[in-house]
Amino acid sequence: MTSATTAASTSPRFGYWVAFFIFSTITLGATIEAQAHTDRLSPAAQSNQRYAVACATILFLLSIMVVILHTKPLLSSIILGTKIEGFIILVLITFWTALVAIVSDTRHGLATDSSGSIANGNLYYFSWAGLATGVGLLTSFLRSKFGFDLGGELRSRAERLQQWVWAGMLGLVQMGSSARLFDNHCGQQTGLGDAEIGTITFCRRCQLGIVIGIFTAIFSVAIVGFKLGVSRNGKLPWLFTAEIVLSGMIAGGQAGSVGFLTGQEGPAAPLNNLYYSTWGALAVGLVLVGSCVENWSTAKSSLRDGEEGVSLT
Repeated sequence: MTSATTAASTSPRFGYWVAFFIFSTITLGATIEAQAHTDRLSPAAQSNQRYAVACATILFLLSIMVVILHTKPLLSSIILGTKIEGFIILVLITFWTALVAIVSDTRHGLATDSSGSIANGNLYYFSWAGLATGVGLLTSFLRSKFGFDLGGELRSRAERLQQWVWAGMLGLVQMGSSARLFDNHCGQQTGLGDAEIGTITFCRRCQLGIVIGIFTAIFSVAIVGFKLGVSRNGKLPWLFTAEIVLSGMIAGGQAGSVGFLTGQEGPAAPLNNLYYSTWGALAVGLVLVGSCVENWSTAKSSLRDGEEGVSLT
């Protein structure tokens, strides 16, 4: 049995690290290529382009180092499965977050063009894939090192808790993307040319995205907080009603705004972060409404049949 095979069988994160290395390699190459062909030549844009290359380089070097350590049992025991590995994962997630923010910004001319649409698919999608892999690495580390299964906790702690967490994250992305597009194309100092300044319709729809994202995030965080408190303080009788009302408001708000945001003059008309987060938030909202209606129907049938102990939350 080779040392690489041994590492793969003993480390629960070897597959994650290999994927991380592949994504960081593709991202580094795509970042360098995008920088070489960008038309954004302002000092601020060039500074951020250099930051992106630096982040991608650090991610590549750290990931290849850890992959190599997996093939050296004596060296791997120093880092793998220890708090040092956890610290490395946190550093990687930090750099991935910064990289995604930089390459997705229309002012920097890397993964997106002046309209906000994806100009470099490899850079855009693999930077997000790397960030998702980093989150997977962190959850795997927490599970193996501290026995904390984040995914299992979200699934088992309370009904629909995982979906509410997703709704909150998508709301934050929607809000942040709308705010960034508004600042870039509608603010006083956009850093873009006059031809790229947004129309009144575009800017108002950006504001709509900000408002919808804020409410989606706030509603979701509130429900998540109450649901986490349920397991400690007993059931909250009104929580299921709040879930029905708020999930309906989220689904209705997202359904009403998706046409404006993704329409011809909307900020999410091109494929970008706002486009994906808007449709994603609508999908999660509909799933939440469907789950609440299903639970309500089940509880109603159980009460009619004289059964007890039906849980809605």
